[in-house]
Amino acid sequence: MRKHMRLAAIALAASCLAGAPAQAQVAFFSSQAAFQATSTTTLQATFESIAFEGHISDPYTEGSVTFFDPKNLYNARPGGVAAVNDFDAPVTSNVLTVSGNEDITMTFAGSAPTAVGFTSLTNRFDAPVVTVFDVFNVLIGSFVLTQAPGTVGFVGITSTLGIGSVHWLGHRGEDKDTGIDNILVGVNTIPEPATSGLMLVGLALAGIAARRSAARR
Repeated sequence: MRKHMRLAAIALAASCLAGAPAQAQVAFFSSQAAFQATSTTTLQATFESIAFEGHISDPYTEGSVTFFDPKNLYNARPGGVAAVNDFDAPVTSNVLTVSGNEDITMTFAGSAPTAVGFTSLTNRFDAPVVTVFDVFNVLIGSFVLTQAPGTVGFVGITSTLGIGSVHWLGHRGEDKDTGIDNILVGVNTIPEPATSGLMLVGLALAGIAARRSAARR
């Protein structure tokens, strides 16, 4: 009886261990191909429906994504005033930016995504910083862009837990000279390593206990 009780207790502990909540594992990608190899996403926002250059509603919602900034949001267009006078990166489509240091926050409607990607435009100064928060507004990841100054690049984010918001901070330019575009939202298709590892540990413990019980009979 004691052997069976011990075996049941070990199995229960293993089950609880496997089901214990894990910390978010967040990965950042500068390669869109690498990001898309680990996620399934859909294009949610391109800003192409905004037919003018200038300040837009703040917050602004397109698709499942809502954008806001403490100051204001601004739509920059190819050949427009901001694209010609402010941006160091080439502006070839509508880009979401801000008058002054850009501090853009993205939030998401519906189920919290586990994968978010977007086109990134940098200025000639400090590299923008991207921070990621979970649905409880707890910081789960931070990334300083590694792309060259004044260029167009890509930022991809995958998480093992739901993403509540993504923040883009461009500074030192004090102008409309960093921005984001082509927002992708979806799911991380790579299984969570922590959960998989805990399940394997639990199964191993249960297996060892079973073998010991059988050997003592």
